[in-house]
Amino acid sequence: MSRESLVARVLAFQDGALQGRPPESFDTLARDLHAWQVAHDPVIASLVEGPVTTWSQIPAVPVDVFKQLRVGTVKDDNGVLFRTSGTTQGVRGVHRMRATEAYDHGAVLWAKRFLPDMPGRIVALLDDPRRATDSSLSHMVGLFSDDASWHVTDGRVDTDAAHAAVRASDAPVFLCATAFALAIWLEGEVPRLPDGSLVMVTGGFKGRVVRLSDDDLYADAMTRLGPKRIVTEYGMTELSSQMWGSPEDAYRPPPWLKALAVDPESGAPLEPGTPGQLRFFDLANIDGSLAIETLDEGVVLGDGAVRLRGRLTGAPARGCSLTVEDGWVGEDAP
Repeated sequence: MSRESLVARVLAFQDGALQGRPPESFDTLARDLHAWQVAHDPVIASLVEGPVTTWSQIPAVPVDVFKQLRVGTVKDDNGVLFRTSGTTQGVRGVHRMRATEAYDHGAVLWAKRFLPDMPGRIVALLDDPRRATDSSLSHMVGLFSDDASWHVTDGRVDTDAAHAAVRASDAPVFLCATAFALAIWLEGEVPRLPDGSLVMVTGGFKGRVVRLSDDDLYADAMTRLGPKRIVTEYGMTELSSQMWGSPEDAYRPPPWLKALAVDPESGAPLEPGTPGQLRFFDLANIDGSLAIETLDEGVVLGDGAVRLRGRLTGAPARGCSLTVEDGWVGEDAP
């Protein structure tokens, strides 16, 4: 197997799965990809304890290992480097990719499948991906449109510029923000969005400065901004695929991303509907690790959808909201 052949298979799987006709099974492709990663990365190989006969047996790399070791098949700093957020947390994890073809293709396919009414104009309370080249969130949002403005710099939200961008648009906008950045923006007077606009919220309130209610944030945004609807997004720097949901519904993974809840002590898989530690198996993670063990707790439903329940007890804060929070320390935060 070569990287090129695996990329071609993953791209074909992404296209075929959305049409209900994947060219091969998730299990076959996952086990082949895992075997290739084992052959090219000693970190992943060190986790193997026995034969892998199904995708759920693939050993998952804990997210904290990305802060300690060079995980994946890329052994230099060429290509793309995405880093975890939260600069005050010390060492940041790094996800290295030789190229982002499977990431990019899958991100656009799944976002547009979940959001067929996505506006073409983006107003982002995020760092500009041309400047923050190591931000996977900004990279993802930047894939959705060439018509985008970016209103966070070094963790600080430029509220005036964001207001001006909204007021300047007569057409619907896609307002993309971390939860913390949106909360900061809503502290002052805000313009109502053009009819047909959508709001994307990601990140949650995992930080240390303040803990707010997600429900209160969603209600405030709906009342004051007046979007057509609010959508939620879950992604991780260590993954190459995203889940989409809404404040009222579970997160929906694409067919090339599977979630598994496990017992946090034994690592044993749990029955659907049982709360546990979340693991993800991402076919688009070609250069990193196919299997990732998070520090999040959640429930995986029978249809594969995921309901998040927050961080595991004692787990450190992490997530894209921390980038803005770090820039807001010492200021009047909401």
